[in-house]
Amino acid sequence: MEEQDNARLMTEISRLREELAQKEDEIRKLQVANLFLETLFDGIDEEILVISPEYTVLDANRVFLEKYGLRKEQVRGKKCYEIVYQLSYPCRDERNLCPLERAKKTKAKVEMTHCHGKGEQVKEFMRIMYPLFSKGDYPDCFIEISRDVTDYRNLIRKLQASEKKFRAILDTANDAILSVDSNNRIILFNNAAERIFGYKREEVLGRSLNLLVPPQYGDHYRHVKRFLETRSAKVVGKTLSLTALRKNGEEFPIELGISYFEMGGSVTFTAIIRDVSAQRQLEKKLLRSERLAAVGQAVAHVAHEIRNPLMIIGGFSHQLRRSLTDEKALQKLDMIFDEVRRLEKLVRNLGDFTKEYKLVKRPADLNAVIRDVLKIMGEIYLRKRYTFREDLADDLGEVYCDPDKLKQVFMNVIANGIEAMENGGMILVSTAKVKNGVEIRIKDEGVGIEESRLLHIFEPFYTTRERGSGLGLAISYRIIEAHRGDIWAESQPGQGTTFVIRLPER
Repeated sequence: MEEQDNARLMTEISRLREELAQKEDEIRKLQVANLFLETLFDGIDEEILVISPEYTVLDANRVFLEKYGLRKEQVRGKKCYEIVYQLSYPCRDERNLCPLERAKKTKAKVEMTHCHGKGEQVKEFMRIMYPLFSKGDYPDCFIEISRDVTDYRNLIRKLQASEKKFRAILDTANDAILSVDSNNRIILFNNAAERIFGYKREEVLGRSLNLLVPPQYGDHYRHVKRFLETRSAKVVGKTLSLTALRKNGEEFPIELGISYFEMGGSVTFTAIIRDVSAQRQLEKKLLRSERLAAVGQAVAHVAHEIRNPLMIIGGFSHQLRRSLTDEKALQKLDMIFDEVRRLEKLVRNLGDFTKEYKLVKRPADLNAVIRDVLKIMGEIYLRKRYTFREDLADDLGEVYCDPDKLKQVFMNVIANGIEAMENGGMILVSTAKVKNGVEIRIKDEGVGIEESRLLHIFEPFYTTRERGSGLGLAISYRIIEAHRGDIWAESQPGQGTTFVIRLPER
């Protein structure tokens, strides 16, 4: 019996030893875990507080204690608002709402930004409050992690301010500014680019630059490819003259400058594009004016020199006719009279070209003037062969002009268009209101005019027709010039010609 009791006792002792060993092992594990947590608690760079639901500080990590110059025994048992804000009550400032209150209500993680200090000394902190549950539905305590985000926030503000300035510069620039990546895809498109090309920003982002500057008008992308291969930027700092394409299909000349930015192996190319169509138009106008001025002086001199000999030839011819009876001689004299009359008419036309026009201006309805012209031209030319159409703007209003002189211009231009349509066709006259004035477009379906000849069509005696003196357009130019307006032609061989006339409202 005694042996059995001893055996049971030894078994119980062994079991207790095993259980004690297990407990000791669990304690060691807990100590290791606790050491790990304490190391993490004190090693993290953010301030950490363990707070009870009643604002009492249960624990604080090394970073918090060092910041406030306190020891743990000076912190434990005190209220968090007493230590952090030196208040005698929970913080309810509008700038510093208490995250603990919100975490107690929501029973979930809360993130808030708190500000401390005044003026340039203001510091911003991100406070994160975590509720901890051991049992039940109500948190036993809360862990607050505070992070100083002042520098981070200031950096963000500086970047935002910089971006706003950059955007302001981009969106107020008169030139189109756009950026493309190494695959020639557009990643930036400013307001001027929208205005110049006619596309909205969202229509072009992510698409190839070839949409705006097709390769057949100038292979700009080969410069990009060459740079990516050689890292030699031969076109950087230089201006390329190319042709671009608007959304409506209109071609126009541009000047393009390229720069690049490389970061982390990624290259971004920025193009500054200037629409030089107005500049080219002004250059053509200046060149045309210089030509006309030079020709005008010569013409005025020639007309003056011709007028007197013509009067003498005509006068002596009349005297000779009275004394002649030979029929053949009389016929020859009549031929002389016809040629003299033709030359006199030419001299009068030369006078119209060289004289300074004195306009009789009054408010006039240009649409009504154009309708009168089309009615007259319709009666002169065969309706079966030629048709006249109008597309006149309703909001054109009255224009301060000399309607009789403008009627002469419209008839000259339309007559030129008709003679360019040997097999018949249509003349379309349209009007539109433009900035500070009106625009008249007269379009024919004729053979068109080559680019090299467009510069000369307003010069006297220059004509593309077999018949005609070449003075009609020259006189028309002088009349429009006297109105302080502008006239030019847009044409391509085989695609007809459009004469564009722009007049100021006053």
